[in-house]
Amino acid sequence: MNHRPLVSAASLVVLVACGPSSSGPETGTGSGTTSSSVTTSGGGGSSSTSGAGGSSSCEDDLCLDAPASGFQLRTDGDEIQPGEDIEYCEVVALPGGPEDEYYVSGYEIAMTPFSHHLIVVAAVPGSDTEKAISPGMKKTCYGADAFGGDVYGVTGSQKPTHEETYPDGVGKKFKGGQKLVFDYHYFNSSPKPVKARAAVNFNTVEAAKVTREAHSFGFYNLNLSIPPMSKKSFSGECRFKHDVMVSKLTRHTHQWGKDFSVYHAGGAKDGEHVWTTPNYEETDFIYDEPILVKGGDGFRFTCAFDNTTAKTLKFGLTASDEMCILFGTWFTPTVGASEDNQDCLTD
Repeated sequence: MNHRPLVSAASLVVLVACGPSSSGPETGTGSGTTSSSVTTSGGGGSSSTSGAGGSSSCEDDLCLDAPASGFQLRTDGDEIQPGEDIEYCEVVALPGGPEDEYYVSGYEIAMTPFSHHLIVVAAVPGSDTEKAISPGMKKTCYGADAFGGDVYGVTGSQKPTHEETYPDGVGKKFKGGQKLVFDYHYFNSSPKPVKARAAVNFNTVEAAKVTREAHSFGFYNLNLSIPPMSKKSFSGECRFKHDVMVSKLTRHTHQWGKDFSVYHAGGAKDGEHVWTTPNYEETDFIYDEPILVKGGDGFRFTCAFDNTTAKTLKFGLTASDEMCILFGTWFTPTVGASEDNQDCLTD
């Protein structure tokens, strides 16, 4: 399986952000980076049935049970002061050593309140980035490539809790000890300090159950300018480089984003409506069955905004900026087919 950078433009790896959230588990004292229920050599059981915010008691501020088959990683995190809008990148490592292999079929995520986003990337094994980082390293950042650009996407969330499962036969392969970067952005709109922490379950399956690798694409429209106290829409279009199977679409705007509509672009379905979601908190569209999109075809997407502020909103990385992005999950139609990066900046 080939690994490539999550996006082609530096620091755009951050762009799974959304508006601030104040819902979620109660905050408390963090316990550091841990792993539990580790399954090695490709798994050996079904994926986890325990979801974010399960019924069992919580050991600390993150209420996420360890998976039935797999492992859990947690950040040490940091304290976020009232009014602070800040992003951290923290290095963690998968349990075990290079002799251990994990085949992951999905993820469960939990974050403490006031999270703006979490995005998890893996350092390409053997790369300069992988050699330069160690578990526990942490710094403020503006993107998960803060320690180096040789990274590829793993998972992420715009909400305090999130679950993601790949289609049958699709997953990701990891090695024991592999280094990941957790990029977590917080905007503390409360009058008290809060603890920024994140936990992710990696649900594992047997190696034989994973024949194709899951990839992410990002279609980015950077050309935004919404005048104060006004409404405006922006459209973009991107095409795939080769045939892909698409299983999931994810919208991304910040809090001023209203209707976000997706249409087919090119081919027999050109202009056909796929999905409209009315606000930035309703983010995901999961196909009942993955669809084949031919090379040269793609998606057209429109972001509508209602700027209720006294400033012009433009594309940017903070919670007070805006974004217009269509993310998605794809994999190859056949085993061994081309797996080129599918990220795209619209004109």
